[in-house]
Order: sequence, then structure tokens, then C-alpha cells
Amino acid sequence: MKNTFFFAAALLFATATVQAQSTRDSIAAKYKLLPMPEALTLQKSFPVIGTYQLSGTENAGTVSIALDSANKGIVWISGLPQGTFKAYLKKAPGTYRILSQKTSAGKQIPEGTLVFDQETSTLNVALGAYNEADPAAIFAGQAAVSATPADVETKVKVKTAKTKTKAKVTFYTATKVDAANTAGTQAATAPADQK
Repeated sequence: MKNTFFFAAALLFATATVQAQSTRDSIAAKYKLLPMPEALTLQKSFPVIGTYQLSGTENAGTVSIALDSANKGIVWISGLPQGTFKAYLKKAPGTYRILSQKTSAGKQIPEGTLVFDQETSTLNVALGAYNEADPAAIFAGQAAVSATPADVETKVKVKTAKTKTKAKVTFYTATKVDAANTAGTQAATAPADQK
């Protein structure tokens, strides 16, 4: 009786071992272990921050965008002819709304749109119009008039839910200078007169 009991226990143990091995093999066949992802950096979270080279003939220069020190949903844009102003994150990772405000140079700017395209490292800024439903739609109209310099005012049809109007919109296009250089960009402090 004792021998039969030990024999049954050994047979049960052997069956469980074979079953466990086949389960492990079937799981390994379906799932592959991937390497751990890289650490999430500030540049990956907010790809818009960095330095850009303006394209266009009249005001070719450098534009810099930095995070606000108190609120990561706000970026400060400097280097455009209007002066330094802020934009608010609307849709991550690269769509921002520019509210009507006075810049650091004292100029009043209308509301606008800032969109960063990660694939082409291109920054598009439109001052004069913002579409809540589709913020990037304003730049589709700007591509049609690509013969005009990047910093010239053009009249654009602006559609909202209730109205259709024509607005004077100033477009700026810039290309990111060095993606590796901006990886360590720290949050900037806002100008004293803007806080």
C-alpha cells in the first residue's frame, strides 16, 4: 500500500513537471521579452521645446521655445518680431493655443495657433486665428499659398461652428536646429512683466 501511494505521488509529480514544461514552451512561443524602454525625458514629453531657424526672407532668425517654470502646460516663445509671448498646451504633444495678449515688447497680438510636427521637425505658428475643432486646419490653407514668404500677412477664411469669416493671419514656419542639443533644455523662467 505504501509503495502504491509513493508510486502514485511520483507519477503525479512527473506529470505535473511535463505539463509545466509544455506550458512554459507555449507561452515562450507566443510572447517575446522586449528590452526596457528608455527613460522618459523632458524632450520626449514636450518635443516643442528647443531652438528653431525661421524660414522666410524678411525676418530670418532664431526662435526659441521653453517651458514655463511653474506650469508645464505653458511654453514661452521668443524670437518672433512680436516679442516674447506664451502659448497653452491644447493637445499633446505639439498643439498649442496662443491667447490674445500683450507681448514683452508691448505689442498686442491676436489669438493664434502653434503646431509642431515631430516627423519633419517643423514648427508652424499662425497669429490671427484659432480653430477649436481642428487647430492644425489653418496650416492647410497656408500650404496653398506657399509662394508667399513665411512672415507675410495673408487673408484666410476661418470657419467656426456658427460663422465663416476672413481674418488677417500671419504665418511663421521654422525648422528645429538641433534635436540632440535641446534634449537637456531646462524649464525657463517667465519674463518679470509677464507673470
